Amino acid sequence: MSRNADRVYTAPADIAQLEARIAQLPDDARVELGLRDGGTLRGVVAARPTLQSFYGPGDEEGFNGVLRLELAGGGLRDLWLDEIETVRALTATELDRPG
Repeated sequence: MSRNADRVYTAPADIAQLEARIAQLPDDARVELGLRDGGTLRGVVAARPTLQSFYGPGDEEGFNGVLRLELAGGGLRDLWLDEIETVRALTATELDRPG
């Protein structure tokens, strides 16, 4: 991904929320993600995301992060941390069942 993001965060409360989301996404976690747009995704966390510095609209510098998810049906998807509303841990059996 580039060093640019549609949304970046500088307020301490927003950064704390991103950090809390990161804590829910350890390496190899099986998860179901509730997305900001109302959708859901299931998969395995390829690597714990990290908070990174990006440039947002108007060249404002702030923070966001990227999650790489190995999708349950195959393939990879990169998601901005702020696109994720909820994280639910799944068992291996749950991950294999259709959502």
